Amino acid sequence: MALLARTADAGLVARTQRPFLVGLKSGLPVRRGAAVAVKAANNELDTEDINKKFNESLSNTTSYLQTKWEETEDKPAALAITGGALLLLVAASSVVDAVDKIPIISDLIELVGVVVTGWFTYRYLVFGPDREELVSNVKAFLNKVYGK
Repeated sequence: MALLARTADAGLVARTQRPFLVGLKSGLPVRRGAAVAVKAANNELDTEDINKKFNESLSNTTSYLQTKWEETEDKPAALAITGGALLLLVAASSVVDAVDKIPIISDLIELVGVVVTGWFTYRYLVFGPDREELVSNVKAFLNKVYGK
C-alpha cells in the first residue's frame, strides 16, 4: 500500500504504509517511511488528433447505419428480429451464469471445452494439408451462406 505525497523537488512520492512487511518478505532491511519518486513521462498524447479520428469514425458508422436503415424494407420485422436477438442473448447469459454456479457441472464443461479445443488444434491446425482442408471447408460454408 502506498500513499502519494507531493514534494517540491521530486514531484509525486509514494510512501509505504507498512514497509516492515516488504523487508520481511524480501529479506532486505527497509527503512520505515522510505520514499520512491514517481515522475510522469514527457510523452503527451495529442488529444485533438484522437478526438478528430474518433469523431470521423463515429460519423462514418452513423452514416453507414442510417443508409442501411433506409434500405431496409420491412422495418418492424427488423426491429422484432433485433429485439428477439437481444432477448435471446440475455436469456443465454443467465443460463450460462446459472450453470456456472453449479460446481461440478461448470468444471466438467470447462474440461470438455479444453478437450474439444485440443482436438480441433490437432485435427486442423498442426499439419499443412489439414489447414488447407479447414480453409476449403470454411470457404464452402461461406459460399452456402452467401448463396454463391
